[in-house]
Amino acid sequence: MPELRRGISSLNHYFAGVYRSASAGITPASLTWTEEQARALITDSGTLKRGLELAGPAKWSNLGQTATAAWGECKGSGSKPYQTSIDLTEPAFKCSCPSRVFPCKHGAGLLVLLARQPQLFGGTVAPSWLEEWLEKRQQTQDKKPTKAPPKASAPQEALLDSLDAPDAETATNDTSGAKASQALQKRLTRMTQGAAELEEWLLDLVRAGTAVAKSQPRSYWETPAARLVDNQLPGLASVVRELPAICHSGPDWPDQLLTRLGELYVLVRAFQRLDHQTSEAREEILQQIGVNLKKEDLLARQPTVTDEWQVLGLHTEEEDRLTVRRAWLWGRHTDRYALVLEYAFGSQRFATALVPNAVYAGELVFYPGLLELRAIPVALTVLNPAPPDLDPPGQSPAQLLDAYATTLARHPWLRQWPVTLHDVLPTYLPTDDAWVLHHATEPVALPLRLAPEAGWQLLAASGGQPMRVFGEWNGRTLHLLTYFESAQ
Repeated sequence: MPELRRGISSLNHYFAGVYRSASAGITPASLTWTEEQARALITDSGTLKRGLELAGPAKWSNLGQTATAAWGECKGSGSKPYQTSIDLTEPAFKCSCPSRVFPCKHGAGLLVLLARQPQLFGGTVAPSWLEEWLEKRQQTQDKKPTKAPPKASAPQEALLDSLDAPDAETATNDTSGAKASQALQKRLTRMTQGAAELEEWLLDLVRAGTAVAKSQPRSYWETPAARLVDNQLPGLASVVRELPAICHSGPDWPDQLLTRLGELYVLVRAFQRLDHQTSEAREEILQQIGVNLKKEDLLARQPTVTDEWQVLGLHTEEEDRLTVRRAWLWGRHTDRYALVLEYAFGSQRFATALVPNAVYAGELVFYPGLLELRAIPVALTVLNPAPPDLDPPGQSPAQLLDAYATTLARHPWLRQWPVTLHDVLPTYLPTDDAWVLHHATEPVALPLRLAPEAGWQLLAASGGQPMRVFGEWNGRTLHLLTYFESAQ
């Protein structure tokens, strides 16, 4: 934030200089514009990244500038280039592409190019399309000098960009681009309406109290969930459908229900303020509400990570007729965890054949977001024999709790957190009829989530000695997936 404030302050000084220079008759070539100042104006990291790819002279023609404006034409895949303008007096951006984000990637690229190579902007006679835009802006300001120009309601700008609002590079013609834009706008309207309805429902539920929630019939939960699906918010619908089971999950169900309701409310409010989020948070929020990234788009956007990946644990569960598998991998050289989440319908096989404890050489691509934990395999080949020095470094229970608290503060919708624990011993608590993990030197005991007989099997495998285990921590219990034969 300090860097952003300094950048904006620098821009303010620059524009003040523009006014003074214009009145003194100084030509634009004598003015300076740094790339740092230009980057400060493009607050969205995704737009800046795409703009930097266009900040080269090969992409542009008809470049020019005056004391108050800059313009250029950016080459695309269509027959007509994009007509891009910058009003330096505000500043403001205009582009003939259909993007709803301001500045769009073309405006960002033109701005950075102006900072890097101002000598390329040799034209001094503004084209007619620029003069027309500037004239309309001036007329609007004259009529409504105290009223700000209309701004797209949140989260319109960010959502349309994240949903790949069409531009002329991908649209076959103006008609198809307009239809796609209308479809996105319609989807946005439904999603915004659905989020508002869910917010009101959540507030009513909390006002009534958790005791009332527990006594509600199934239709009480299914009706808002179905509405969310209709409004194209399947991620939110899935969370709502989990709530009735929580009401009958055990003696601490009120705490669990309030926790889940709080997470859901934060997600709804974050979506309603999507334009104000960082690019990483925006990606995460959209995935949480159910906006899925296509595999081909993910491969085009994200870099590949090459490593030797050990399969630490597999967990499958049924959801209606779908089988869901969570596969946890660990990279030997990158020392990072990866979650490969796959679905199989009916008797179908999973797309990726993964064997527990096997090691695969190859590439993964991670989904963008707050943690970049989920990934998709690009090309994996099993290594046989497996390389030596396997298994990730472990943590103690106290280290796990500290790391999880830090992670949860960054990602409030985290459900499973991968962890490898060292020097722990399974212990049975007869009074609670439950199993916990004790550490050799720490008083912290972690509750285990496993079948009763599995606890005795784990104790037998340990031989009464501290061991290493891997599992998923959800803030309350450790879902054990793998134990290692010997302590390391």
